[in-house]
Amino acid sequence: MSSQTQVSQLSDIAFKGEIDLAPEIRGRLRRLIDDLPSQPSRLRVLGHVLLDLGLNELALNAFGRALLLDDLDPSTHLGLTRVYIQTGQRDIGLEHLELAISLRPDARELRVLAADLLGCRDKMRALDQLGKVLAAEPDHSGARKGLANLVRNVIVGRLQAKREIVIRDRPETVVDHSQFVWGDAEPFADLVKSRVGRARYVS
Repeated sequence: MSSQTQVSQLSDIAFKGEIDLAPEIRGRLRRLIDDLPSQPSRLRVLGHVLLDLGLNELALNAFGRALLLDDLDPSTHLGLTRVYIQTGQRDIGLEHLELAISLRPDARELRVLAADLLGCRDKMRALDQLGKVLAAEPDHSGARKGLANLVRNVIVGRLQAKREIVIRDRPETVVDHSQFVWGDAEPFADLVKSRVGRARYVS
């Protein structure tokens, strides 16, 4: 499986829950993983198939075994990136993606993907990844789009922060209820008159 295909899979990931398989079927699949020849490529293919079926735990076993056989294969780290993102463990997935990039520094699509994952948390690191891609290929469409999105998010964030500061620092309006016009009827007028009359009677 090419890195381009893996990147497109990573980009289109939707969080999926585990499929509820019968224990005996899950056991057979686990034994299948254990019985496969010690070939990382086959284990990776099986891992991606299991992920497509929503069998995240079994996919992790397949990619984990491939990693034990060869921990310097960027494709295995990409597979683990997909596993962890699909199971909601974004930070661990990003760590494996950065390992894959370190093993294949020329893989520009991986840097664009890393920038996308970093964008909402660490904009400077995201900018660094996009900068390396654009330095080598100024017309890279994915990197240019990623940079535009990053700049847009920064601007929106700054505007939102400024709006919140203005709202927070705006002086609170003090309402003088004595200035309200009540029409012909004044509230509590009868009560006030009775109190005044009683005071005069007592005096």
